[in-house]
Amino acid sequence: MILVTGGTGLVGSYLLYELTRNGHAVRALLRPGKKPYETRNIFNCLSAENEHLIDRVEWFEGDVLDQYSLQQAMQGVDYVYHCAAMISFNPRELNTMLSVNVEGTANVVNACLENGIKKLCHVSSIASLGQPEKGEMIDENAKWKTSRVNSGYAISKYGGEREVWRGIEEGLNAVIVNPSVIIGAGCHKKATNKLFHNIENFLPYYIPGINGYVDVRDVVNAMIKLMESTVSGERFVLNSENLSLREFFIKVADILGKPHPRFALSGNIMNAIAWLDEMRARLTRSSPLLTRENVRASMSKSYYSAEKFKSAFDYTFIPMTESLSEAFRILEGLKK
Repeated sequence: MILVTGGTGLVGSYLLYELTRNGHAVRALLRPGKKPYETRNIFNCLSAENEHLIDRVEWFEGDVLDQYSLQQAMQGVDYVYHCAAMISFNPRELNTMLSVNVEGTANVVNACLENGIKKLCHVSSIASLGQPEKGEMIDENAKWKTSRVNSGYAISKYGGEREVWRGIEEGLNAVIVNPSVIIGAGCHKKATNKLFHNIENFLPYYIPGINGYVDVRDVVNAMIKLMESTVSGERFVLNSENLSLREFFIKVADILGKPHPRFALSGNIMNAIAWLDEMRARLTRSSPLLTRENVRASMSKSYYSAEKFKSAFDYTFIPMTESLSEAFRILEGLKK
């Protein structure tokens, strides 16, 4: 039996699809009051013939912050994929995000140790690798450096990853993946898909940053390969291409038949817009659409190398043009 946390998220949904498609018995943690509607829709969009596969998932009500529910969920389980995480650049949500990403991961690690789990795969992030030196290619050897420019999300993922390393020192058989920005189709207008939505409606502006991108299918395939291997106590950067935001926007615009973005926005302009939106959010008691943390993350120029994984498994990552085309195909299905 395999347990998946975060089964209703982007990575978790695609992972559940692959695991059930390959005949594995799967249990997925489901927070109280939540229904797996989005996961069911993704199953259907991936393959209408295989929509029934989601009925093979055993949904278990629980939460990574509830140690008792984790203990119960791991009864009879051999392998755990920890995909549950919170992503936010809203300073007001920092404490909640730290609880989910650090304390929640600690709970998962402890439950794995106590229940004799054979192997854990933890989904971390390139954010946990810290801020790069100018022009530096970042890989698994990167060292975290405390800095005021580290986002709350980066700090939370670094803290969560430390819990996994602690578990490994205590005898846990585990692997860690550090994906770059994950491209895939989840619920429309959420996460990365919010960016897609803006470009669909013609977004003529771009920010001169550079980042790494990877297809969600590559992330899932890498996780499964690592779990089925003898590799343990290691982490792997997962990245297909390093692209400027303008290059990324152009790829999306070409797929949609939209005009290319033409106007670069400076950091000062973006910070001013973010500050105004943060003020609006405070006054209206709503979530900001843009924060200064968003701006810092978008303006950074970061390059990532996945050579370790590619060499270890003779693996070729999906090109971003193909990845984006597939993501929009699924998004069209989700909107119907």
